[in-house]
Amino acid sequence: MNIQIFGTKKCNDTKKAERFFKERGIKYQFIDMKEKGMSKGEFNSVAQVNGGLQGMINWDGKDKDLHIHNSFLQNL
Repeated sequence: MNIQIFGTKKCNDTKKAERFFKERGIKYQFIDMKEKGMSKGEFNSVAQVNGGLQGMINWDGKDKDLHIHNSFLQNL
C-alpha cells in the first residue's frame, strides 16, 4: 500500500496525519501542495476515490493560499 499525504507543512491536520503514521511505523509519502501539487493523474485518481472534489478539500481550512486554489478548482 502506498500512502500519500497531500497538504502543507504548516497545516495541523497534515502534522496529525504524519504523526499518526510515524508512531505506528507506517511508511508514507508527504506531498507539499505549495511546492509540488498533484499531477492531473493523481488528482483524478484521488478525486475518484473520495467522491469528487468535495471529498478532497478542507473548505474550512485556514491557509489563504490554498483558498485561492480551491476557488479556482470549484470553477473547473
